[in-house]
Amino acid sequence: MYKSIDERVRRRLLPPVCGVLLALLCVSPTVAGEWRALVIGVDAYRNVSPLKGAVNDAKDIAATLTAAGVGDLTTLYDGEATREAVLTSWQALLSRSAPDDILVLSYAGHGAQETEWVTGSEKDGMDEVFLLADFSLTAPGNRERLRDDDVAAMLRAAGGRSVLVLADSCHSGTMTRSIDPRITRLGTRLVGLPPLENDVLRSQEPHPVLADPAPDGQDVKSLANVIYVGATVDGQVIPELVIAGQPRGALSWAFARGVEGRADLDKDGGISMEELSRFLQETVRVATEGRQSPSLSIGGQTRAAVLPRVVDDILERDDGTLTITASSPAALPVLKNLAGDHGGRLQVIEEGAADLYWDVDEGDVLTKFGDVVLRAGAANADGFGAVVSKWVFLSDLYALSRQRQPIEGRLQPSVGHIPEGSPFKVGLTSDRDGYMAVFGVEADGTLRLLAPDRRADPQGTDTTVGADLPYVLNLRAALPFGADHIVMVRSQEPMPQLVGVLTALDGRKLNTAITPGLLKLVGKSADAIGVAAVYTQPAG
Repeated sequence: MYKSIDERVRRRLLPPVCGVLLALLCVSPTVAGEWRALVIGVDAYRNVSPLKGAVNDAKDIAATLTAAGVGDLTTLYDGEATREAVLTSWQALLSRSAPDDILVLSYAGHGAQETEWVTGSEKDGMDEVFLLADFSLTAPGNRERLRDDDVAAMLRAAGGRSVLVLADSCHSGTMTRSIDPRITRLGTRLVGLPPLENDVLRSQEPHPVLADPAPDGQDVKSLANVIYVGATVDGQVIPELVIAGQPRGALSWAFARGVEGRADLDKDGGISMEELSRFLQETVRVATEGRQSPSLSIGGQTRAAVLPRVVDDILERDDGTLTITASSPAALPVLKNLAGDHGGRLQVIEEGAADLYWDVDEGDVLTKFGDVVLRAGAANADGFGAVVSKWVFLSDLYALSRQRQPIEGRLQPSVGHIPEGSPFKVGLTSDRDGYMAVFGVEADGTLRLLAPDRRADPQGTDTTVGADLPYVLNLRAALPFGADHIVMVRSQEPMPQLVGVLTALDGRKLNTAITPGLLKLVGKSADAIGVAAVYTQPAG
């Protein structure tokens, strides 16, 4: 899996991980305005590749906002989402709102880029675009899009009102890791556009809500009344995923779960922007196994923003079932035996996508994301069983981490596969003083204690962490290849019992006899938990 470099632990600042596209709102703690929302989701594109999860996202966002008390809610799904309908609905929302109201603009669907209208107005020479259901490359259908300048003008039309814009789409880039062809994946929320001919928008009179156009190239993030969160950084492509049994976008799913209560980290009944940022960063990264790197940018006057939360914690109803399948029907008895061993935590899928796919002939294990999480290490039932035990443990660990403070486990390099022998770093910056215990779970399910490392650090300095100071482990990729997960456990007090158990388990593979007790002990010890996924491959 990995080994320490120079047999020691070093602390060194990691560059910040960038992130997401959401425009959120400024809510003064002393002002209680009404919430009003326009929620858009498009799957059924008529002239470009359709999507499967954008309407699911929009309906989830709408249901969550309704549960949080938003009474004025307009939804536009698929063919309802025309340019005219979007702009007119936004204008109507503004006309109904008071200066202290909070407006929500949520979009899930395809993004794209087109050549900037005004030369030099964009750093990369490209305008960002949201595509609507009837968009086509030719007139008159090419009007069915929203340019970034349109969105900026819509937000300027809101005056000083607080605005939340949640946009689950992407505009350019490539996959952070390749997709293994053995896995049939869903689509991505990106469309490449050639230059548009006879562009209707260039000659058409602007809609009244766009009467106060934004200056060419104005960055929405610069507006004081806006918090802008994007689903991914520029240069990354957003894949649609199967989450909780449905095609989804990770950002919308994470946002809805956060408003349902998970992002209320201090349990005070409201969700601050700091809490939302920390929750989205960790939840999106975990849900996509590092394929998306979200971030939160907050307009100048919006840092005091507080979101309401749903009292009913809907996520508690998730039973955490993991689905498994195999390349050969002959492996079905093995899968069913594993399902029995894990007491209902596993569901065997004979056909279709599953969380874990066992290629029996190659001895590989793959995920629904198209990642090889163990290469040539599952030649028999025991090998596959250890991988399954690991991923069930990870599922439980992620659920436990949502009951604690999240730790963003930063990885450098942060994308792609790390070749055998290559160095990498994993670490965090803690918001408080404390003590650390760090262990890895290798691709084949083997547990490795990383900190404290009594041989490299007999004084135990690698078990302490200071507030706002970087904590970094320097490691190197090694066998077995696939997906390794590094677990960081922080506590305000030393954790001798947990460290003792981890020491005893060092080098052993996880199984159903080990994981319940380990999970219970982590829960007893931790005030914060983070998990970082590291993907490795053979050299060359």
